[in-house]
Amino acid sequence: MSDQSVNNQLSVIDKEGNVDLQQIPSQELQAYQELASRINENDASSVINFGSEIQNSIASQSDGFLKSVRGSNSGEIGTLINNLLTELNYVDIDELEQSSFKKALKKIPLLGMLVSKVEKILVKYDTIATNIDKISNKVKAGVITANKDNAMLQTMFDGNLKLIKEIERLIIAGNLKYKEAIADLSLMESAPERFQDYQIADKREFVNRLDRRMADLKVVRYIMLQSLPQIRLVQNNNVSIAEKAQTILTTTLPVWKNQLSLAIAMNRQKQSIEVQQKISSTTEDILRKNAELLGQNARNVAKANEQTIVSLDTLRSTTQQLISTLNEVKQIQEKGTEQRRVLDTELQNLETELRKGVAHI
Repeated sequence: MSDQSVNNQLSVIDKEGNVDLQQIPSQELQAYQELASRINENDASSVINFGSEIQNSIASQSDGFLKSVRGSNSGEIGTLINNLLTELNYVDIDELEQSSFKKALKKIPLLGMLVSKVEKILVKYDTIATNIDKISNKVKAGVITANKDNAMLQTMFDGNLKLIKEIERLIIAGNLKYKEAIADLSLMESAPERFQDYQIADKREFVNRLDRRMADLKVVRYIMLQSLPQIRLVQNNNVSIAEKAQTILTTTLPVWKNQLSLAIAMNRQKQSIEVQQKISSTTEDILRKNAELLGQNARNVAKANEQTIVSLDTLRSTTQQLISTLNEVKQIQEKGTEQRRVLDTELQNLETELRKGVAHI
């Protein structure tokens, strides 16, 4: 159908489905009349089947698209992006600076534990990075599928436009037939003596059937018109999802990986410096403590040589400590006895409550 024919057709039938037969160009009137001649008022099925091939084409096209969509995984892109965000949330840069690392540096023998813990964290991030790469590959595949879906949607959109034009041609032709039938019925009803009653009744029934068929075709046309913005909406959503996924893949993830690598590298540098500083500090502490210990030992040896085996003060002190210890032991035993009695009472109460609870189950 030429663009000129399409424009002419638009002037004959408006968006609401109203038909103005006066707008039919004279050069196209014969084509519409030939189409209308397919309706045989003596054959009820010709009215029912008028335009059925178009409806079958619509059903076939829709079934084919639904089959393609069901086998598509473009709808998984949102889920994959959520999975990607979940993996990213596992990353905690502060974890690289936990106080446990600093505590581990307090003692030289624990340096091995420090290295082990750092390696575990790095392994964790390697695992996260691997998972992110796997999900990213799936997202890329989903983006490709979304683009394929859009191509199929465009095919469906173009097909719907053609089907709408065909339905409009049927509606225009049907209205020509309807106008002719109405004129015949008006003539028959104005001179009933010239016709048999069943002829008038048949004509009236034909007019009603044709009117219902035209209404059905208008409904189909309206639904098809409705599908056009719906298809565009789905296409736009696919584009938006694909663009968002592409942004994450090409911008967000590379920046994230770069920053994580920098954070790990800088933290390793920091740990190396801390280890070196701790080794130097520990060496100095050992030398200082050895000197202090040597002086203390010398003083203690001198004092020991001047003292008796056991001094009076020591005996007095140990006797007082022994008495104090015996009193404390006695108090502890008495307190323990009291606590056991309280515990026994509480256990009996708990057992009673438990039995009551079990009895109500």
